[in-house]
Amino acid sequence: MGLTATAKALANVYWIGGSPCSGKSSIAEALAAAYGLQLYHADDAYVRHANAVTPEHQPVSYKLAYLSAEELWMRPVEEQVAEELALYHEEFPLILEDLLALPATPPVLAEGAALLPACVQPYLLEPHRAISIIPTAEFQMEHYARRAWAQDVVRACSDPEQAFRNWMQRDIRFAKHVEQAAREAGLFSLLVDGGHPLTDTIAIVEQHFRLARVVS
Repeated sequence: MGLTATAKALANVYWIGGSPCSGKSSIAEALAAAYGLQLYHADDAYVRHANAVTPEHQPVSYKLAYLSAEELWMRPVEEQVAEELALYHEEFPLILEDLLALPATPPVLAEGAALLPACVQPYLLEPHRAISIIPTAEFQMEHYARRAWAQDVVRACSDPEQAFRNWMQRDIRFAKHVEQAAREAGLFSLLVDGGHPLTDTIAIVEQHFRLARVVS
């Protein structure tokens, strides 16, 4: 299927990308419930995709799948950011396969950090169907601090505190990359800082998607 044909086949999809810990999942779940949309969480598909990658076709994804916590989180931050971006570029074709396999109706709401602006933009017939949610560094840190499992992720590292700092810096730099990439792709990004209730953010995304006009 060519690029144009694939874009037409994905015309029923709304895309929420952005950085981790920005509220993407909560926003997507609220909108999917309100409008009866099919909900696709890219994070939920990651393990299945990771089990399908090969060193020939997805070398970065294959490499990262076999790293220990020490090897993963104690690497230089710039290397972590570069390989996270490369991983998502490798995974995106697998995400497209998932989305194309879904029923055409009702519309689909896809969300996840893997939905990078550069990956999504070629498949958009209408730019208003995509948005990136970007947390400020302070908002990100506050929300990770509330997640009990976050410390478990780095517990096996030789220096868990440094590993956690590396992880936070990776996501902060990833967020900056996504914000710039959205700007370059001509797509809308929304900065969240925790200064407004989640319902306000949901309303902004709902309005951007023009959901009330096209989804009954």
